[in-house]
Amino acid sequence: MKQLSLLLFTALMISGCAPQLVDPMEMKIIQSRDLTDQDKDGVIAARDQCNATLEQARVNNEGCPQERIETASFELNVQFATDSAQVRESQYGDIRDLAEFMRRYPKASVLIEGHASKVGAASYNLALSQRRAEAIADVLVNQFYLDRSRVSAQGFGETRPLIDAETDRANETNRRVVATVSGEHGITEKRWTIYSSESD
Repeated sequence: MKQLSLLLFTALMISGCAPQLVDPMEMKIIQSRDLTDQDKDGVIAARDQCNATLEQARVNNEGCPQERIETASFELNVQFATDSAQVRESQYGDIRDLAEFMRRYPKASVLIEGHASKVGAASYNLALSQRRAEAIADVLVNQFYLDRSRVSAQGFGETRPLIDAETDRANETNRRVVATVSGEHGITEKRWTIYSSESD
């Protein structure tokens, strides 16, 4: 009798420790990370730091597009009064466009180049073109809040004329300010596909 009780007790203990079978339909899987790829760049949303990538853009492991390193020049339509380096607010249009371009590409830097006509002494024109370039740079920094470290200015005086003459037209053309932007900007690298061509 004692042995029978012991056997029944043991059987009950074993059945109580047996694993309980769970119906697979009742199991709930909780996915804590977003595995979708909304912008279709091949990087899941949980890891994507640039979630609005252009279609077919070549991206890094964080899903950010790679920019081709290029140099671009902008002719700034800023007219200065004779013998003046003051930038009038009415002349801010092109400078504002340049500032917006620079904000889109925070790794780019800009060199403001001042150029002068051949009217007057070469040394004076060199100093005047430097003041004009610095005036444009100051507007970019103080009015449009670009970081000073991204903006530099250099005057070239009359050493780089577009028209090598001393006519009124040549003088007007040669008095100019050019912004040369360099760094990572402008063209997003594309992934190679079966539809890519050599010119892409």
